[in-house]
Amino acid sequence: MASPIRPKYLSDGEIKREGGYNKTIYETLHMAYKPFLVRISLCLLLGVLGRGLLLANTNVIGYWVDTLVGKPSPLTGMTSPQIIGLLLAMALSGFVMTLVFRVGFSRLSAQAISSFYDEVTLRTSRLPMSFFDNTPAGRIITRFSSDYGNVFRLFGGPLAEFLSIIFDLTMMVVLITLASPYYLIFVVFIGFIYYLVYKLNQAHLRQARRELSASRSPSIAHFAETTQGASTIRSFRRQTSFRERFESLDRYYLSQRLYTTRQILSFSFQMNSLSALLLLVTGVSAYFMVEKGWTSIGSVGVAFSFIALSGNTVQMFFEWLTQFEEAMIGVERLDQYMRMELEKGNLLPASAHFATGHPTYTDTVEKYFSHRKLTEDRSASVEIKDLWFRYREDLPWVLKNLNLEVKAGERLGIVGRTGSGKSSLIQALFYLYPIDKGAISINGHLPKVETDAHGVDLNLYRKSIAFIAQEPILFQGTLRSNLDIESTLKEDQLVAVLKRVGLYDWVMAQPQGLDMRIEERGKNLSLGERQLLCMARCLLQQAPIVIMDEATSSVDPQSEEILVRATEEFFSDRTQIIIAHRLSTLAKCDRILWLQNGEVVALGPTREVLPKFKKTELV
Repeated sequence: MASPIRPKYLSDGEIKREGGYNKTIYETLHMAYKPFLVRISLCLLLGVLGRGLLLANTNVIGYWVDTLVGKPSPLTGMTSPQIIGLLLAMALSGFVMTLVFRVGFSRLSAQAISSFYDEVTLRTSRLPMSFFDNTPAGRIITRFSSDYGNVFRLFGGPLAEFLSIIFDLTMMVVLITLASPYYLIFVVFIGFIYYLVYKLNQAHLRQARRELSASRSPSIAHFAETTQGASTIRSFRRQTSFRERFESLDRYYLSQRLYTTRQILSFSFQMNSLSALLLLVTGVSAYFMVEKGWTSIGSVGVAFSFIALSGNTVQMFFEWLTQFEEAMIGVERLDQYMRMELEKGNLLPASAHFATGHPTYTDTVEKYFSHRKLTEDRSASVEIKDLWFRYREDLPWVLKNLNLEVKAGERLGIVGRTGSGKSSLIQALFYLYPIDKGAISINGHLPKVETDAHGVDLNLYRKSIAFIAQEPILFQGTLRSNLDIESTLKEDQLVAVLKRVGLYDWVMAQPQGLDMRIEERGKNLSLGERQLLCMARCLLQQAPIVIMDEATSSVDPQSEEILVRATEEFFSDRTQIIIAHRLSTLAKCDRILWLQNGEVVALGPTREVLPKFKKTELV
């Protein structure tokens, strides 16, 4: 039996808020709805008028009753057919206006919330790598699925229903006042009592929903981890422990959901009980007011109908308000990601419209960089000067005082045992993590990673480096979109590269050719096919610097031969940095860099350094 999981651990380390919402979420919602304010205002006006006309039918019927019993009323002098015609016209007009309001407002609100989602996505994709290292995948998935689902479920359509309730309450106050001002006191009293009940439950409901949102991510993260390592789990026969762990996490989530449901039901019961009590008081008071002659029978009928309806409507309003709070919690959690600090040196695209204080490209600058290269040369030099590198401030240095220069067109091999800093050097070359000390430049150009620093655009700098990893990465979509990520290349360019890497016949044998579907992470392809496609993508990038990190370690001999030939033929005019455990892959490199514990052991011609390293491998 698995040991119980502590709630603190189950929260996945999320920051828990208590009390009111962060004020920035109101600013965020304003930015989301701002482009649609004029059209939304028109829809709201139609909604108020539509609901007013539908509810005013009750007043017209009340006046009609007074006319029939001989009491003077605004309808005195009108015949019954005319009054019926008036009722039909009001009902039809109210229905059309309400329909236009609901459809129009729902569509505009859905567009506004979708733009908010897009803005969150734009910023999350540009957060520092440390964020993705430290944040469980389940938590990120929860933000963009469950939390966004809660937001869209209300703001995407039902918000129109919530606003209709507000319109109803507003118009009821007006119409009750017209029917019998005495009853306005009852309406105000009812509203006040309901508000007190709501405030008594508000803090508990809000905190319960926050806890429920936070409890989703651990089980999702564990499930994602399990599916990714399914083969390893089966090989080591660990299914039982993983299942028990998931069940424990899921039980905690379900218990939190049950607790939240109990809070909601308790609140609903209080509201229903209050409605029944207030309706009894209203009925008894109506009898005495008619006896005293303070109001007419028609007015009592109208007022009592509205008060009975308003009691139910007020109850619905506060129940909807609790759902609105659940959506606001979702907005709050997504807003937290949207306002995080971006990766240093990264800018938002010009398509980002929310003013969150993050640096953003202008249209002109973005277009300029999209057609520009760091260098027009086929190769470029790389200079590493006094480099000290670590992944976090609280972690030890993984690269220590590195100094070297890779000349343009040179082929540099990097060797070292596991943990020597080879892959960390690649991370540093891309500036994926902040560099505490030292610098790395391409053709003498440093990337601009600080606002007040000088240098070239970080994305322009990164575009000058092509990378083939040990684990080939392909994306769900078509083969064409995986090769031509920016959709700027012609088909004959794709075909030419596929022929060079030996995949043309294989691609043409597929029923859909270049439009064949690639599953997530290329699961429908062999490892060799995935690696060769990554090679083709690298060739199409035409970057002056090519980095290969253990690219041949997991492929068959035929694919390895193509990859090795690529380093000799396809990239012969490029600067190459090659990391490999198979030392035969490095035999034709110009120089070898030998790393150990993040420091340079040796740097020199291949014929000198490689034999020395081989001897240490045999020890």
